Amino acid sequence: MQIDKLKLLKLTLRLGALYYIVGATAHFFDLTIFPWYDARLYAPYHDPVIALCAIMFALFLFAIAKDPVKNIDTLRVVIVGAVLASIFSIAIVWKVDFAALGAPDKKLQTIVEGLMGLVFVGFLLWLYPKKQ
Repeated sequence: MQIDKLKLLKLTLRLGALYYIVGATAHFFDLTIFPWYDARLYAPYHDPVIALCAIMFALFLFAIAKDPVKNIDTLRVVIVGAVLASIFSIAIVWKVDFAALGAPDKKLQTIVEGLMGLVFVGFLLWLYPKKQ
């Protein structure tokens, strides 16, 4: 059975976009996605800004998914951006004292989000189009 990597890449990009749209919605409307979510960390200014960034990232993913080969340069930028976002997400656990903020479980959520981003990048790299 032959895997059509281009179709799988398009699906992965669309699923990634959906993930970021869900995250944007949760941040904007202060919704619970993770079972350990703590609304006390919602920030009326920062969470909508995070939502806007997530929507813009999702739009890039949707645009690339139309033709990943044609949009290969943008795909590279998105991969680098996703790596940086994942690293920053995981690095936050050393910078922020979630227990002092009253949300110690947020540390695990932050690590999970970062690792999910790295798994996403792994799929993008595995499915990355070969030179024509």
